[in-house]
Amino acid sequence: MLIMICDDEPMVRLGLKAMLEELAPAGHEYIESVNGRDLVSKAKLCPDLAFVDVQMPVMNGLDAIEAARDLTPATKWVLLTGHAQFDYARRALRLGISEYLLKPVGIQEISSLMSRAGEWKDNGRLVQSYLKAVTDLDFDVSSPQRMALQIQELSGAKGELPADTISKVKAYVQRHYRDDIGVNSIADYLKITPNYLSRIFRNQTGVKLSDYLNGVRISKAKELLAANPNAAIKDIAGQVGYYSSRHFTKVFYKIEGMTPSEYQKRGVR
Repeated sequence: MLIMICDDEPMVRLGLKAMLEELAPAGHEYIESVNGRDLVSKAKLCPDLAFVDVQMPVMNGLDAIEAARDLTPATKWVLLTGHAQFDYARRALRLGISEYLLKPVGIQEISSLMSRAGEWKDNGRLVQSYLKAVTDLDFDVSSPQRMALQIQELSGAKGELPADTISKVKAYVQRHYRDDIGVNSIADYLKITPNYLSRIFRNQTGVKLSDYLNGVRISKAKELLAANPNAAIKDIAGQVGYYSSRHFTKVFYKIEGMTPSEYQKRGVR
């Protein structure tokens, strides 16, 4: 099992890893994260199980889980905290967190949790194998809600998105184009799966959702470049949702046939 341990205190990470290794010597591989932002950057490694501290610098555990769960939907999350607060429990429930443990955690609690974790994984594999055999498709079995959406889509119960939903997508992009959004976050907002949203949006508009988002961002960038001839390109990029000026320049050139700097110099409006 691939296990992530995310805590800003080295001794906590070391102690938790020691307990896990005592229970299953050489039975697991480990990823260590020192804060929430580090967790998100390592989420693409798709751990089976993640122990996450709530209170950490840079980004707290709950925010990190919310940011990472679409990157690794099959991960089971275990929240670690030294404080039994109702707000933590309520948000943990909304995020679909599997367990909530109070520090200090003892080896008996870890032993019990790891027994349950094995059952989660085995049950998920069994359901996934069955659905694969019946439909020849790979299902996301990380939650009943995701499975239900995929089954509903497969059955054709939702052949198209209502027109007002397409309007909601466009309105959401107009409001949040400055933020770090994409197909996954928009789908999460609408409570549908990313693949379904991408397919239906393109079928109904003739445009890929990612291209529509880029189009809105570049249009806003052109307005800013025209209005601010001396502005730094990296500043313009950040104002329209691109956190890499190099990527911004690449997308801008693809759409406009010139770089942002060339557009700015020409004073095109």
